[in-house]
Amino acid sequence: MSRAALVALLLQPGESEPPFALAIEYGGGQPVPCETPATELPPHAGGLLIAGTGAFGESETVPTVLLQAIDRRFPVLGIGWGMHALNVALGGQRPVRVEGHGGPPRHQNEETVRHPVFIAPGGKVSYTIAGSGWVTVPSAHTHGLMPGQVADGLLASVYAEDQVVEAIEKPGHEWLIGVQWPAHLTDTTPKGFDSLLLALVERSQQ
Repeated sequence: MSRAALVALLLQPGESEPPFALAIEYGGGQPVPCETPATELPPHAGGLLIAGTGAFGESETVPTVLLQAIDRRFPVLGIGWGMHALNVALGGQRPVRVEGHGGPPRHQNEETVRHPVFIAPGGKVSYTIAGSGWVTVPSAHTHGLMPGQVADGLLASVYAEDQVVEAIEKPGHEWLIGVQWPAHLTDTTPKGFDSLLLALVERSQQ
């Protein structure tokens, strides 16, 4: 029996680790939390999940571990804050405040905002989840990227009706994907969206 793929887990400061670690395990991988502050990718890790429910702030610098993963052509999945960090790491701008996309839950029973997004056909996100067109996703963010803020060389492959970018990806052979929706909460996302986690783990094994 082959050993589970080791996936480095880098979280926004103050973020709760268990939901994201469980998401890696859901995909069949073994999470390896990065030290704080993280200066080196964990040994033997083959991929990176970088995530957080907040926004990548003006005073924040791009994590060294993310830059290492990009340089080594590791598969990277960014969620929320991690998507913003990936965009900045590749030369894009920081997120701006947006309206109508909800926000981090203030209490356990708060209902999550949901809204439609358009998944462009032909991209990595579309290929991975085996679908394209309009679909409704959960939304819980106060900041986001507009098309003009996306880094040169990245493709905005999913966007909302108000043009807020909901996913970015790197065309070509590298598997670099960032999504705005809470992809780690697989019980709230549409059918097939969990394939992003499965694909990250699979590529981390390679």
